Amino acid sequence: SPAKAAPPAAPRVPGVDDRGLADASGVVPQNAAQRPAGWKPWQGKLSAPALGCSAGDQVLVCRTTDGRFEALDPASGKKLWEVALPPDTPGDTYISPTGYPFVAGGATRPTVHDGAVVLVSGFELQVRDARTGAVRWKKPARGPQLLWDSRPVVADGTVFAATEVASDVSSDRVALTAFSLADGRVLWSKALTNAEISSAERQAYEPVAYAKGIVYAHSQGGLVAYDGKKGTQLGQADPDARACQELKVLGASAYCAGAGYGTAKDTTLHLLDARTLASKASLPAPLGGTAPTAVGPRTLVSWDKGLHVLDPRSGAELASFPVGKTPAGLAQSWSSPLLAGDRVVYADFSALYTVRLGADGKPGRLEVTPVPGAPRPRVPEEDFDLSTGTTIDKQVRPPEVLPVGGIAYIVYDKGAVASVELPK
Repeated sequence: SPAKAAPPAAPRVPGVDDRGLADASGVVPQNAAQRPAGWKPWQGKLSAPALGCSAGDQVLVCRTTDGRFEALDPASGKKLWEVALPPDTPGDTYISPTGYPFVAGGATRPTVHDGAVVLVSGFELQVRDARTGAVRWKKPARGPQLLWDSRPVVADGTVFAATEVASDVSSDRVALTAFSLADGRVLWSKALTNAEISSAERQAYEPVAYAKGIVYAHSQGGLVAYDGKKGTQLGQADPDARACQELKVLGASAYCAGAGYGTAKDTTLHLLDARTLASKASLPAPLGGTAPTAVGPRTLVSWDKGLHVLDPRSGAELASFPVGKTPAGLAQSWSSPLLAGDRVVYADFSALYTVRLGADGKPGRLEVTPVPGAPRPRVPEEDFDLSTGTTIDKQVRPPEVLPVGGIAYIVYDKGAVASVELPK
């Protein structure tokens, strides 16, 4: 009888962050060929607390709370390079007494894309070599606009970033600009805001995802979709989904939920056409208001006091895994669960957790893998004080798990980093 064909290899991924790949679906294929040569489990330490990381098979890079970036070798954890705090910029990341966040150095999250690292520092969009940190090109750009999640979106040889509107640089107007990844040429630019932004309207007007030639961004009129090559607007979310914040693109559909706070509060999970953003259906948001962290073809993952695995078509819960009890007086936190290959993966301050999924999406049992060097639950240093504000490096914040090539890179809020193999 003829020999059976080998199963197709998983695709290579250019880079992973807390949203997964550029489509923000939280689905990250695992390709064993992306394991760095000579890799062994390792533990490392950043020189300051971490505030958003990205990893690929050439580099792991993190923004730090003092406005710098540090890059580590994914094979060994050794430091490769760093980006200094820009001159004449504040070196503290904090929440003001009014609740408004300020990020040191105007630094965004970094985005790893194959041999490049893309970031904004000191209001400059920078593309750097992943191994050496050498700058390939720089362009003016906006830093974080709200909270800590702003980042460039990179796909198909293009960098998408929030910039000032070219014709009105003195105002607060925001544009979505597409740059050539190779040389920084401006390919196109579209305004995301068309008037001065009131305090009530303030949000992050910026690119949020890219899939199948389409880039998605938040505009003053809601979620919009553009042709990634030409900049032609393809669609805009219907009024019922105007408050959509958390977008995840999967095939012909996009899932979108509100942020769950402020004027963007929305307890509906909207199912949109991925090209036009027209509403196709709506489901009650998982567990009454939490946005999903990952959406796969047969599995929707959500987090609320534990892991919840649901059917993406009906919203029915397939399994749940509550968190264990944290000792009195200590604080614990959990990363956003991702779909890494055929399993759900997340971490807390002690261990890595995985749940294998069957071909039908049915979840198996929870596996617990202790992480050497994990910081363990700790006594909180400082609570948020509305009268004085607070510095973010003293807060208990979630770790991040970045799964690449069957390896999990786990970065903890205080700067400890560990790299372990995903269970087989």
